[in-house]
Amino acid sequence: MAFLQVNHIQKIYSSRHQATQVEALKDVTFSVEEGEYIAIMGESGSGKSTLLNILATLDKATKGEVLLESQELSQIPEGKLAQYRREHLGFVFQDFNLLDTFSVRDNIFLPLVLSRVKVQEMEKRLKPLAISLKITELLDKYPYEISGGQKQRVAVARALITNPDLVLADEPTGALDSRSADSLLELFEDVNEKGQTILMVTHSALAASHANRVLFIKDGQVFHQIYRGQQNNQEFLQSINDTMTVLLTKGA
Repeated sequence: MAFLQVNHIQKIYSSRHQATQVEALKDVTFSVEEGEYIAIMGESGSGKSTLLNILATLDKATKGEVLLESQELSQIPEGKLAQYRREHLGFVFQDFNLLDTFSVRDNIFLPLVLSRVKVQEMEKRLKPLAISLKITELLDKYPYEISGGQKQRVAVARALITNPDLVLADEPTGALDSRSADSLLELFEDVNEKGQTILMVTHSALAASHANRVLFIKDGQVFHQIYRGQQNNQEFLQSINDTMTVLLTKGA
């Protein structure tokens, strides 16, 4: 069985009095192998953020199932979801979600503190991670004292320190300048090469060109997918742009 299996996911949102229904996802099916780096693209309103929330156990599908290492996510008891997220999922958000009252070190440690990991083990995990992400000199600073690119590296460290099964990234380059975005995308490539499975939602074809596969979502369904194969980033970027052109014009 695939590392992550998404089977016939449908998501319907209803108004307060059930008078209006919006079908955000119609019938989404795909699988992810361990160690893959996948980007999910689509127009605003296509359903990609809804899909990410379901994969993150922040929302539940109306129909269908999601299995991560054979664990059916909708079967996890409500009271254990937060623990499951801490132990199995790593999150990288567009707006970083760092706490200004915590130092960089304490922001990174937060998921481990919540899981009651011993301080010695936290420090042991942090040292090589900080070196790899080039944030060692930032550990005693506070988020308001560092740049956007540095904040995103801290957010990546926080996502990785739990040794997650899957990293979910939601528009991770959206709040970054081009130089910081390039640096982050190179970092994701490096992390993926070391075996980390990554699933990234993005509007950016440039960001998606760093992945190994791109899923295109349109009208709540997987419209198409393309693989990098032997293409370099520039060639893959062109393939993505060509596909996006078809996606935007088909049915228009």
